[in-house]
Amino acid sequence: MRSHQPVLVIAALSLSVACALAQAEKPLVRFAMLSDLRYADQDSKSGYNYQQAKELYRKTLARLNQEPDLAFVMVLGNLTDGGKADDMKQMLAIAADSRVPVKYLAGDHDLKSHSEEQLKALFAVDDLFYDFAIGGVRFIVINSHDISLVADEASGRRQAARDFLAAHRGVSFNDHDGMLSAERKQWLRDKLAAANAASEDVVIFSHTPVWYLASSSRDLMWDHMEMLTLLDGCPRLRGFFAGHNHRNGLSPRRHVLHKTIKALVTANEPTTCIVSMYRDRLEIRGIGEESDYTHAFDFKPVLVRGRAVPGAYVMANTGEITKAGDDGSFNLTLTLPGVYCLKAVADGMADAYLPMLQLPVDEELQFVMTPEPGRRVVHGVLDSPAQLTITDDGEPVRSFDLAGNPYGGLTPPKPDMWHQKNRHYWTMGEYAFSARGEVKITRMHDHPSLRERGWYKGDFHAHIIHGENIYKGNVQHLAAICQAESYDWFYLAGNFANDRVIADYHGIADALSHERFLLRLNMEYPKTIYGHVGSVGVLPLTMPHDPEKRSNFEQAREYIHRAGGVAIPVHPLYTGVLRKDKASGRELSWMSGRDNALWLLCEPDMMPCLDLFYMSGDTSRSEKYWYSLLNRGYRIACSASSDAAYDVGRTPGSGRGATFVKAETLSEAAIVRAFKERRTMVSWNSAALVIDIDGKTSGDIIRPSGKHKLIVDAYNIPGRTSHLRIMRNGEVFAEKTLHFPENGQLRLEWPLSEQENCWYLAIMTPPGKNEIASAASPIYFRNDDFVPPEVLPYPKELPADLLDRIKFMTLDEIVSPEVFDEIADRLRALAKKP
Repeated sequence: MRSHQPVLVIAALSLSVACALAQAEKPLVRFAMLSDLRYADQDSKSGYNYQQAKELYRKTLARLNQEPDLAFVMVLGNLTDGGKADDMKQMLAIAADSRVPVKYLAGDHDLKSHSEEQLKALFAVDDLFYDFAIGGVRFIVINSHDISLVADEASGRRQAARDFLAAHRGVSFNDHDGMLSAERKQWLRDKLAAANAASEDVVIFSHTPVWYLASSSRDLMWDHMEMLTLLDGCPRLRGFFAGHNHRNGLSPRRHVLHKTIKALVTANEPTTCIVSMYRDRLEIRGIGEESDYTHAFDFKPVLVRGRAVPGAYVMANTGEITKAGDDGSFNLTLTLPGVYCLKAVADGMADAYLPMLQLPVDEELQFVMTPEPGRRVVHGVLDSPAQLTITDDGEPVRSFDLAGNPYGGLTPPKPDMWHQKNRHYWTMGEYAFSARGEVKITRMHDHPSLRERGWYKGDFHAHIIHGENIYKGNVQHLAAICQAESYDWFYLAGNFANDRVIADYHGIADALSHERFLLRLNMEYPKTIYGHVGSVGVLPLTMPHDPEKRSNFEQAREYIHRAGGVAIPVHPLYTGVLRKDKASGRELSWMSGRDNALWLLCEPDMMPCLDLFYMSGDTSRSEKYWYSLLNRGYRIACSASSDAAYDVGRTPGSGRGATFVKAETLSEAAIVRAFKERRTMVSWNSAALVIDIDGKTSGDIIRPSGKHKLIVDAYNIPGRTSHLRIMRNGEVFAEKTLHFPENGQLRLEWPLSEQENCWYLAIMTPPGKNEIASAASPIYFRNDDFVPPEVLPYPKELPADLLDRIKFMTLDEIVSPEVFDEIADRLRALAKKP
């Protein structure tokens, strides 16, 4: 039995406390922002009230004249719609009524109707990039259309924009957006560095946003990925304010508030934001169609105070736990603010939940617990986080989600909805639950010695919210689960929460990382009918593109490989989830990886790993395909991913594969290097293999010199029996049945006599099954006469018939050596064409 009680949740300080603080603390600076006035002497259409904008601007400034201590007003571009030249003068004249200076930056419509020199004169600035300081805050203004189709023609930057768009045919860039030149990016870096050196907080004003969660995946600067990386280098950056996306939006990212201002041309009343900057936060007060928001620059632990019954155990869904005192009072400290569920258990009481709590709250929480005779508490303490399987008279005792639901125990709202009946219970060490009958507890087996040897367990292809939304989750919750499932590093893919709360997902991931656990965010991208791609070492990619005009290869090469990350095609040999091709009506698998041959033929180092062992079951086809590519001379490591989807009941460790990497330290840079060097091993259900030849390991290249020694360290659950195969150039070199002792580890050795170019790897399966349990990536022997595979130029444009040939390849054709050679022949022929 369970009881849920609604509680009053307050996201910020109570009004009385806030007012007291406001009286005691004076802001460093206060300023106002408005954007996209788009005035024109023309009728309204499609929600754009062009003529009304002038009067709304006048009224907005009049409203701001009532505000004390404003330093300035910033107009974030597009004073006019770009029609008559006199329109701009009319709008600028209105600013004379403002009590404080009105500052401007250039938007795309401003640049359509005026040259850059004209705008500089009208805005009374020396440059469309400029900065100023007030109250210890450095304000930096950029022209987000520096390279664009509205840049001055004579500058060459308009032609640079044409060239950029031509080179990115198929990427859904808006023609009315733009980006910064290399010179202007360096200017911005220098300004940020100088501000940081001077201990100045920084605010950037731009017409176009750079963060999709504060705008959309399309209304962004063309170089927004580079811009985000650049911004990450400034620890004192506090806000990035933009217009352009007329609906407005807001999202913190790595402690920087990204805010898009509501367009005045689509507003129905005076609309603006007033920002008050403090040492530790900025506060936005919305006027008209804008909203209030407080953004703290740093996270602070959350102390939760409340009452349950005396002696009750109170826990969070993230694993923190405490015991109520004799008076029922409790204090529980959580690492970060956010949305949580709290649960209380006590002898003789039904379990009680406080779901969807947005913490911190100013009030004391109250559990209402109802008697349930016969129910008792089971409490324990483990030496580390763990995944448990617990039964109460054979029925699972489950963990709970943000809404207090038993995780894996719900009935989906639709009978055909994807759902997995997860039966696990996660603990960060201490645990407590209630039961009525016989309790049995088993713990997922882990091998700490692998971590000690520098083999770190992780995953790069796992969703928090896949879209079914059966269960409620967020980054904090998944971080706890990943650690309980013995992951050392993890990339969580968006969507990042379904708790309906604005959150700094990147900042949370950074804050939850520590010396034993690294958490990062990514996206399954590109994700098209030609294949899906996971990644490590790059930020989440979201830009839409047309795969019929620009291939996965081109997108992954530019935005993952050349950005310093690793692109890994996921589930390339999985044929589930059929969809119809829009053009032909033919049915084909949405998840198969059809363009892997292009990657290998045109840039083999771009694909150091293949997610060959996505599904359990018969993996003999995956092995055969892998061996055929290795025998062509490609260095391809194995990887495995969970494709977890928390909201449907699938966590990463729920019987899914994991990838271990051999790294010198637990850092993102080291993990990226490990993938690039092919130092990987894959594992299911506590099985693991480490291969060694003369002190070298997976991914290494050795010169064959006659006598060598091969060592395999095998790991598994004590008492389990497995079958081990050592493969040489696709043939069985040695095999052995393994019976794992009490410590779950075995070491096996073989002498080698090797003079040829070849490779060795290790595979472990259950006895009598072609179902992989673990695989260690190859070690390579190579002489001076080794000839690497031919690298072919990628054509400027793939012919339609070749694109269709790849799109409609069957699984047999994907793994076929003959089809691989056919594609290579086509690429050679294309390279010869003038």
